Amino acid sequence: MKGCCCNMSVFSEKLQEYIQKSNMKIAALSKLSGVERSFIQKMLTGERIPGDPAVLQQLSEVLMLTPSQHRILSEAYAISKMGEPTYYRRVLVKRLIEESGSFIQQPPVLRSHFSPPGFQRPDVLPLTGKAAVADTLRLLIEEELGTEAPCIKAVLQPECTATDVLLQYARTCPLLSIEHIVCFDSELQYQKENKYNLHCLQRALSFLFSSCHYSPYFYYESISAKSGKTALFPWILLGKGWALTISQDEERALIVSTPDAISLYTGLFEEIRTECLPVLEHNARQHYWNLESWAPLRQEMTYSLQFEPCLGFFFTMDMAKKQIYRDHAQGEVLLSFLEQRQKQITLLEGTRKNTSFFAPEGLDRFLETGLVAELPEGSYAPLPKAYRAELLRRMMVCIQNGSYTPYLIKTAKFRLSDKLGFLSTGSQQVTCTCLHPLHGFTTLQLHEKSVAYSFCDFFEYLRETGLVYSKEESESLLRSRLKQVFNG
Repeated sequence: MKGCCCNMSVFSEKLQEYIQKSNMKIAALSKLSGVERSFIQKMLTGERIPGDPAVLQQLSEVLMLTPSQHRILSEAYAISKMGEPTYYRRVLVKRLIEESGSFIQQPPVLRSHFSPPGFQRPDVLPLTGKAAVADTLRLLIEEELGTEAPCIKAVLQPECTATDVLLQYARTCPLLSIEHIVCFDSELQYQKENKYNLHCLQRALSFLFSSCHYSPYFYYESISAKSGKTALFPWILLGKGWALTISQDEERALIVSTPDAISLYTGLFEEIRTECLPVLEHNARQHYWNLESWAPLRQEMTYSLQFEPCLGFFFTMDMAKKQIYRDHAQGEVLLSFLEQRQKQITLLEGTRKNTSFFAPEGLDRFLETGLVAELPEGSYAPLPKAYRAELLRRMMVCIQNGSYTPYLIKTAKFRLSDKLGFLSTGSQQVTCTCLHPLHGFTTLQLHEKSVAYSFCDFFEYLRETGLVYSKEESESLLRSRLKQVFNG
C-alpha cells in the first residue's frame, strides 16, 4: 500500500500546486467542477485517484489550466495510476512505433562506389580523444566499403558514438552488411522496467529500416558491469583489414592491422556470437510469402496495429482467386500463401478473436481505391466496390458476434506509418511487417522476451487511452462508413 501512495503523490502534489496557484477554495472548486469536495480532499492526500480521466478535464477547466499544465497534470495522473516504470515503458513503445515509421524512407542519396581513403598506418596505432576515434572510424569504414562484399562486425551498445557513425553509412550504403552484437540488460524486471532494452530495439530498427543488410544479435549481462572502470576496451569493430577496439568512455582506441591480430579478434567475435540469440528474425521479400516465416497463432486472442484494417481476417479464397493475377511472377505463390494463411487467421468461423487498431484514413483509402497494402503492387486487380462493401459487412458481423474488436486511431495523437504493421500472437510473440522502399515486403519476428512483452502490454493498454476512439465510437464510425459504401 505504501508504494501505491507514493505513486499517487505525483498526481496529488501537482494538483495541489495548481489549486494553490489558482487561489481557489476546495468548496468553490467542488461546486464549479461538480466533483465532490471529499473526493477532492482524498485526491490531495493521496488516498484516492480518479478512475475516470474526465474528472481531470472538469478540474482543469475550472482551474483554467493552460494546455501545457493540463498535459503535465494528465501525465502525473497516468504515472500515479499505473506506476512510473510502467508509464514510461508504454510511452517509449509508442515513441518507438512512431519513430520507426520515420525510418522507412527512400534515402536521398545511395552510395555504391568508394575510392580507397589511402589510410596509411602502422600495424598498431593508438588513438586518443573521442573526435579522433570517430574520425578514424569513418576512414576505416570507407576502407572496408572499397572492398568486395563489405562487411562490418561490431560489438557496440546503442548509446556509443561509434554506433552513430556506423548508422550514417548504414543509411546510404546498400552493399554494406553489418553484424552487430548488443548486450541487453539482465538486471531489469521486464514486466515493470524495460526502457534500456527497448532503446536497444529502437536502434536496431533504425539500422534494419536503413539501406544496408543488418543482422543484430544479443546476449544478457549487467549493463552496469559493462560500463565499469575495469571494462577497458569493451567495444570492438572489425573489417577485413583492421580491428578497432574502443575504451568504455570512447576517449581511447587501438587499431591493429596485422593478419594474426585480425584473425584473433574475428575468432573472438564469432565465439561471442555463438552464445547470442538474434534480436529478431529478418525475413527478406522472397520469404514474406512463405508461411513458415510467420509465427503460428497459438493463442485465441491476437492484436494487430497498422494503418489500414487487416482485411486478411475477413477475406475468402473466392475473392483472392478472382483478383490475383495468376500470370504475375508471384501469382501462384501468393494464392498458395493466402489459402494457407486464411485458415490460420480467419475470424469468420468464430474460433479466434482479434483486437485491431487502425487509422480512419487507412480505412477510407481502402474504400476509395480497393488497394490492399499487404499485397505487392501489380500482383492483383483493385477490389471492386462490391468486395469492399462485403469485407466491411463481414467486419461488422464479426464485431456483433464478439470475434473482432476494432479501435480507430486518433492520428493527431498517435502517428502510424502506412508502411509498418504489428501483429501480436501471444504474450511473447510479436511480428512486425514492413514495406521498405529498397527491400520490399519484409517480416520481423521480435524474439527478445522483454521487448515482446512490452509490445503486448502496450496493445492491451492502448484501448484504454485517449489515443484511440472508444469501442462504441469506433463501431459507430464503421457503421457510418458501411452506410456510405452501400448508398454511394
